[in-house]
Amino acid sequence: MKLKLLFSPFVFCLVFGCGSRSTSEKAIADFVQTDKQGVWTDLQFEVIEMGEPVMITVGDSIRILKETFEKKREEELDFANTHVERYSSSLQKEGFSAMREFYQNRVDKYQKMADSLSRLKPVLPASYADTDPQKVLAQEVTCKYSIMAPFIKARQEITETFVLNADGSKCYRYKLGRSRR
Repeated sequence: MKLKLLFSPFVFCLVFGCGSRSTSEKAIADFVQTDKQGVWTDLQFEVIEMGEPVMITVGDSIRILKETFEKKREEELDFANTHVERYSSSLQKEGFSAMREFYQNRVDKYQKMADSLSRLKPVLPASYADTDPQKVLAQEVTCKYSIMAPFIKARQEITETFVLNADGSKCYRYKLGRSRR
């Protein structure tokens, strides 16, 4: 009977993973240790510190898409307006009719571009139309970990922010701006 009682916690730990990695840790470990060709290499991955996941919702995604759109549109609008000003200035100074026609064509081209960009509005994915803005799409987790690459024979500590699916079971990528020591 006592053997059953001692054996039960052991079986419980094996079945339910006492001391095992969390779903997010496993997803990150697999991601870090798998190359672009899908080859897994044991890098002796160890989590040093893992931050709390930050949930990315449909509302966050819409905001990011709109901000990205506006930034790109403003850059292109500035480009077009700069060229309109430049060619307008050259047109006013030019005395040759052939060059005046050239400059006028350029002014018209860039003015048309600027007008078009001014009217442009962001187009969001159709799947967002009827989706609850609070629905979680993904999560970001900052993780400080160490690996030992087989060819270097030195342990590296790396901190990266990873993007995982909503339940944390699959890692999509790491965000740029990672730091290595």
